[in-house]
Amino acid sequence: MCELLALSFNKPVNASLSFRGFRKRGVENPSGWGFAYYTDKTAHLYKEPIEMSESVTAEQLIKNKRIISKIFIAHVRLCSVGKISKENTHPFNRELFSKKYVFAHNGTLKNYHKLKLNYFKPDGETDSEYAFCYILDQIKERNIKNWNKDSFLWLEKLLYDINAYGNFNIIMSDGEYLFCYFDKNGYNGLSYVQRKTPFSYVRLLDEDYEINLAEEKSPFQAGYIIASHPLTDENWLKFEPGKLKVYKGGEIVYS
Repeated sequence: MCELLALSFNKPVNASLSFRGFRKRGVENPSGWGFAYYTDKTAHLYKEPIEMSESVTAEQLIKNKRIISKIFIAHVRLCSVGKISKENTHPFNRELFSKKYVFAHNGTLKNYHKLKLNYFKPDGETDSEYAFCYILDQIKERNIKNWNKDSFLWLEKLLYDINAYGNFNIIMSDGEYLFCYFDKNGYNGLSYVQRKTPFSYVRLLDEDYEINLAEEKSPFQAGYIIASHPLTDENWLKFEPGKLKVYKGGEIVYS
């Protein structure tokens, strides 16, 4: 099954450690990988319809210490709807109200065409991109140009309603906020961990690799890492099923 990864921090960070651990998850999800990050509110997106652990591009991105951002989103795909192609590879991106939205989904939806699209149309064949287009349609119709508590509540209900069509774990960002929703039936999983000073040694769960974060991180950096399943031996916490968490600048602003 597909897996998700995201980061939200108060200051730009490099995500090499998280992506080094996440890359191993591509072995069981060989249909494609994608990686997105923001500089200011501009989204940069890389994706290929191949296994992440076999990608030269992914290897270069993991090693590139100059890539820093407050927000990262990544996905490894095991296709269930739509062929293996770049168009069907997550994350997906669109512009709305001068914001660059990026979206990734884990799960499978059925009868999702009952959700009527108006403004946004999929480029590929997946249920995931279709749901993304539907969410953006609803945001546009509601004219949400600036998010607040009321619009977070509205989005949570919208995602819960879409969840009725199947398994639905999503990560989405507009370059300012990071939205993370966990399937109401607890499908697959979604967990998070907070990183802040004092930093210590961290060990990856999928390979024999340990690093002292105190030597890598600024004491002023703080934020959260979200993943389908824990990547390290840190104290990861599980999301509550059917609930939305919203992050901004390395803090939880809605839960």
